[in-house]
Amino acid sequence: MPQPMPFLTDYWHLGLVAAVIGLIALDYASRFMVPALKLKTSLNRVHAQLIDLIAQRPSQSIDLAQLKSQVMTSPSLQHAWQQYASTLQPQWQAADGGPLGAARQRVSHLSRAFFGHMGQASGGGRLDLSNIEQLSQNDPQLAQVWREYSQALESLQQLESSAATTAGKWQASSHADLYFTDQALVDTPLQSNFYKHIPGILTGVGIIGTFTGLIAGLIGFDVSNPERVQAELSQLVQTVGHAFLVSALAITLAMVFTWIEKSVLTGRYRQVEELQQALDTLFTPQGGMPSVERLTLATEMQAALSYKILTQLRAAANGSPQQR
Repeated sequence: MPQPMPFLTDYWHLGLVAAVIGLIALDYASRFMVPALKLKTSLNRVHAQLIDLIAQRPSQSIDLAQLKSQVMTSPSLQHAWQQYASTLQPQWQAADGGPLGAARQRVSHLSRAFFGHMGQASGGGRLDLSNIEQLSQNDPQLAQVWREYSQALESLQQLESSAATTAGKWQASSHADLYFTDQALVDTPLQSNFYKHIPGILTGVGIIGTFTGLIAGLIGFDVSNPERVQAELSQLVQTVGHAFLVSALAITLAMVFTWIEKSVLTGRYRQVEELQQALDTLFTPQGGMPSVERLTLATEMQAALSYKILTQLRAAANGSPQQR
């Protein structure tokens, strides 16, 4: 059995290389594997909660602030959610569809009826909206239409304001993969751009250990004394053999770490994709179509109003209440 001190003296370089390999492995486990397992648990929890929201969406409102504080709990998720939430808006409903459409149609109908009565009450002259109350007091039928018109306007405003808290009415203008990216949720927290080079570093350390053993063995090889050549050669072979063992250990660890890293990252990327799909299912992105529909409706209403004003101005200029 070799004595400890001569052994340490002869193989200190291999011990140093082995210690470096051990430190690299410990750092890899503590700063990559452990956070990766925590990220797996976090993404599974977020996905499960989003699935519950999807199942409850027809009967339960979606509170965005509560979703941020209770679901998106990690810093990376909260940052991505803050950007994604800026794209959410109350789901647009067509002017002739649903309760909002019915309310808009009622307001439009009562508006025509009211201003028609106003025109008759004013004797076909120019309408002065400041005299609404006075005209209403003198005309019970006009007062009734005015009350109905006011109530319809108030109901429409309530419906539009409550649309923001109606269950399942939030809609995204862009897809979740633009904000909940692999880079933001996986690569940056796990520092994958650094740890993907660990196998190469381990291979390099193993090669350094091999060459260190060869150099140390050759430096100590003494051929000046023929009687000690056989013993020196035996020592050289042992030194080189231990160096190759350290190198083999480093290369084996590099292969294992490569497999672990690819498996872990693939699993996390798949979880991020599931998270993106759940968010798209929950908020149903429609691109810019709702905005285009709103703009088209507003343009049509503005054109109709401008036409009415222009007609009244022409009639006033001609001194006749008749419309062309």
